Amino acid sequence: MEIVSWNVNSLRSRASLVEAFLAEVRPDVLALQETKTPDSQVPWKLFADAGYEVAHLGAGSSAGVALASRVGLERVQYGFGGEHGRPFDEPRLVAADCDGLRVVNVYVPNGRTMDSAHWRFKLAWLELLRVELELELAETDELVVVGDFNVCPTPDDLYKPSKRNRNLVSDEERAALAKVFDLGLTDLARATHPDNPGYTWFSFTPGFLEANKGYRLDLALGSDPVRQRTESCEPLLAWRRPRENLTPSDHAPLHLTLR
Repeated sequence: MEIVSWNVNSLRSRASLVEAFLAEVRPDVLALQETKTPDSQVPWKLFADAGYEVAHLGAGSSAGVALASRVGLERVQYGFGGEHGRPFDEPRLVAADCDGLRVVNVYVPNGRTMDSAHWRFKLAWLELLRVELELELAETDELVVVGDFNVCPTPDDLYKPSKRNRNLVSDEERAALAKVFDLGLTDLARATHPDNPGYTWFSFTPGFLEANKGYRLDLALGSDPVRQRTESCEPLLAWRRPRENLTPSDHAPLHLTLR
């Protein structure tokens, strides 16, 4: 099975890019983040014509997540389970069974600046995600969690280790993410490519992509049975570059292959 996680940075703006990607790569499951698209404006026909059914959760011009699958979507869940008020009801999580594998797609809040309300929300959101995944693991052994986590897990996950505690690389964010790992989930890119798992986000600043000045913000986490089936997990950097007049996202797709 092939699963791709991709922060597409506006599905409406990059529908043609997604269409080309599905035609060329044809993953079994495509998890999209930051679709920035209300449900009413999702290009449903694009996915249907390519042979995919879609579960999308969006509310406007920010956040938004989707799962597109050509191996089925069952037990679809939109958002966190239970009742959660604002801002925990933002469209940042969608989950489904895809050919027997439970796939959870997340778009973790960015946090913006340390100690701001947005940053505190990010830490609380990661804790709620930990609880949600603990419940998922009580129901299934076959779990994969993909998405834009907006955290570099270690100092080695950005091209120039930060000399100060700041958003995306702070000790507090890494500790919150470590609690998710502690559920028994493995960072699959780091496990399969320990020396060079690859960066997934690059600034549009000229030369940054070519010089490999990036951040590893997009992750695929797997339960132990999934880890044992993992063959590779790496970014598809070719799709971070402009393609035939198609403007790329600032994120590269993360490609996970399972036996």
